[in-house]
Parts: sequence; C-alpha cells; structure tokens
Amino acid sequence: MARWTLAGAVVGSILLLGATVLLVGRPEPEAPPLELAGPWEPPPVVDTPYSWESAPVSSAPAAAPITTSPAATRSPAKRPPATKPPRTAPPTTRPATPPAAPNQSLRDDGGADGSTKAQGRSFKDVRDGDLGTFWSPVGATGEISVKWTVPVPVSRIRIRESGDRRIGNWQVRNHDNDAVLASGSGAGVITFRAVTLRKITFVILGSRGTPRVAEYETFAR
Repeated sequence: MARWTLAGAVVGSILLLGATVLLVGRPEPEAPPLELAGPWEPPPVVDTPYSWESAPVSSAPAAAPITTSPAATRSPAKRPPATKPPRTAPPTTRPATPPAAPNQSLRDDGGADGSTKAQGRSFKDVRDGDLGTFWSPVGATGEISVKWTVPVPVSRIRIRESGDRRIGNWQVRNHDNDAVLASGSGAGVITFRAVTLRKITFVILGSRGTPRVAEYETFAR
C-alpha cells in the first residue's frame, strides 16, 4: 500500500515539472514596430554657456493694472430723435426801388419870380404841383426862376409845358453868379453838374408863340 502511494507522488511531481517547463519555454508575442513619418534626426546641440547668476535681471517696475472708471463703462446717453423744422416758404426778394427824389420846388421855404408875366398869370403857378395852372411871359421870351431862403443842391430840372410844346432855345443859369449850367432846345428833363445855390433861372430864348410853363421842378439828383 505504501509502495503505491509513493509511486503516485512521483508521477504527480513529474507531471507538474513538465507543465512548468512548457509554460517557461513558451516565447512572448512581439509588439508591432512603430511607423515613423520620416527619418528622425536629433536636434543640434548649441554649446551656449548659461548661468542663472549671469542672467540679466529687469529692474523695470511692474505695469500698473488697468482700471476702468465707472464713467467710461457707462453706456452713452441716448439722444432724442431729431425733429424736422416746419417747412416755411422761402422769402421773396425783390430789387429795391430807390425812392423818387423829392421836387425841391415845393419846399416850404421856396418861392418863384421872373422877368415878366402875362395878364392873369402868376409866378407861383410853376411850383404849385398843378398842371392846370401855368406861367406865361409877355411875348415869346422871358425868364422864370425858383428860389429858396437857404442854398440847396440841384443837378436836374424838369420844365413841363401846359398844352402843346412851344419852347425853343433855352439856358439854365445859376442866378447866384450868373453861370450857365446847361443850354439846349425844347422843354423836358435837363441835367447838369450838381451845384448848390439859392436861385436857379430858366431863360427862354425863343419859342413858337407864347410859352406856357405849368411846372418848374428841381431835384438834387
């Protein structure tokens, strides 16, 4: 009985040893090789001596932190919507018309006289503003004057006849010094260089029949 037990133990030991040898002798599977994109080369080595002690140390102060004021972060105020002004018609501009020059013969301090006057006529009829009244000399020639108490400027006169035109040649004279200011033929508007005087005379040198002067107007311009 003891002999069978010992034989069984020997056989078991032999089987266990064989299994161990088979496990130890089995080769391990190899890992698959890594595939590289290209040949790899090590980076060049630069022999630059460096020492932490020799490294420059910056002495610049640290930058101050950026702060934002509440006013800068405040949203901009909203503007009220623009309102269009009411449409108005453009102003109408018209060329200024200079006022008519006043007839100085009608001044309150004015007067009239002359050389002669026909019966029933008056010198003052030439400065009354009425074309229905007139002065006539005795005959075909004569003088009629307008005068003032103070000197006045005159540069234009107008002789207005009553009825048909009869006046021929004439002269305009400065009665203050007897200077001839203008001369011509036929009644109407007569201009000359401005002069300041107290009395101006219209001399009729010839006419067709008896002349009739309704108005003797004088103007400064």
